[in-house]
Amino acid sequence: MGGLFTSLSNAAQSLDAQRYGLDVTGQNIANLNTEGYVRRRLELAERQPIDGVGGVQVVGVRASRDAFVDHRLRSELPAQSHDSAMASALSVIETSLGSTGKSIDGALSALFSSFSALSVDPQSAVARDGVVLQGTRLATAFNDMSSRLDQSRTQADRDVRSAVDQINTLAGTIAKLNQQIGDAPTGADIEPLKDQLDLSLQNLAKLTDVNVISHPNGTMDVALGGGRALVIGRDSHPLAVTNAPTTGLAEVRAGGVDITAQLTGGTLGGHLAVRDSVLPGYQHQLDQLAYDVGTQLNAVHTGGYDLNGNTGPLLYLPLATVDGAAASLKFNPALAANNSLIAASGTGAPGDNGTAKALASLRDQKVASGNSATFTEAWSQLVNKVGTDSADARTSLKTREDVVSAIQKLRDSVSGVSLDEEAGRLLQFQRAYEANARYFAAIDSSLSVLMSTFGVPR
Repeated sequence: MGGLFTSLSNAAQSLDAQRYGLDVTGQNIANLNTEGYVRRRLELAERQPIDGVGGVQVVGVRASRDAFVDHRLRSELPAQSHDSAMASALSVIETSLGSTGKSIDGALSALFSSFSALSVDPQSAVARDGVVLQGTRLATAFNDMSSRLDQSRTQADRDVRSAVDQINTLAGTIAKLNQQIGDAPTGADIEPLKDQLDLSLQNLAKLTDVNVISHPNGTMDVALGGGRALVIGRDSHPLAVTNAPTTGLAEVRAGGVDITAQLTGGTLGGHLAVRDSVLPGYQHQLDQLAYDVGTQLNAVHTGGYDLNGNTGPLLYLPLATVDGAAASLKFNPALAANNSLIAASGTGAPGDNGTAKALASLRDQKVASGNSATFTEAWSQLVNKVGTDSADARTSLKTREDVVSAIQKLRDSVSGVSLDEEAGRLLQFQRAYEANARYFAAIDSSLSVLMSTFGVPR
């Protein structure tokens, strides 16, 4: 009779095991769309035979993780996020430059056309008003373009500050999860905490380069790409943001040390690259063009004579340096108030158009970019530079996305929930449960018959 009781016990334990399998499968299905969830697997093992009859026992529930794949994903995410930030910012900058003929190039063309009209009738008040109008519009076009680039840089700086805030928030979350994992009693289910920890690490890797050190108890230490500790156990070491004394832009500090230049990866690195490298380069090209326009036109105009026979004044207010020239370029208000001061004559004689013609001829002269390009060509060089950078960023982003997508698919094959696979497991556990239920019923019936035969009450 002892064998029947053993069989009955085995059947009951097997029922529990199969029901547990159904529960685990149901948990996987329920979390199909839960971000960061890692699928669970019920581990069963043969139980040591008792009275020659073995059974099944639940070893535990394991999460399907692959540390190598997780590391690969965290290693690739910073580059993808960096390129994404770059591509997004460059797309906005490219749009801000305007279409061909409707931006600074169009304003340059209109100004030189007004000089040509003035050369046809040097004494015409209408032609002189045209020079004032187009000269003012060109200055405004440079001012507006400089302002748009400055706004893009300001936005990049805001994005830097926001990224640092997100990094600090995630660092605090990771430290808290480390504490919860470390404080969990032996045998407690810490897999949900580890899911949250993995997700937080992935989100952190999107923001900046990270180095992760895993510990046997499931906790993780995190250092930035430059080696600065961000999370050690249950303690986080948040980054600080200070304003640079000269520019007012954000400097990122760790332990009082400026580490801005070390933060090259992730969304943060992308925003820093746009703010500190890309945009200043574009701004310098724009400033150089504005400086060349102002100084070259002034040089010709001051060599001519106005309607009164006096030497021509500056066409644009003087520019001290290249830096800031686009923002500072301004048409001489004295000429706007009195267009007779515009110098069209090259000799001072009434009706002479020498200076007007000389001004118009600057359209085709290579007097910009170190005398290597015309004004329009110099503008096109800037536009082409932005366009090329934007296209390169999109191409690089596509490559990074393909790499991350491949790794993510590999990770999903290991850790993700597949409905088809879970449906198969559901059927497997269901049939095993039904078979064990029939086995349990058969043993129970046999035991009842045996006990009834010997008159033993149950």
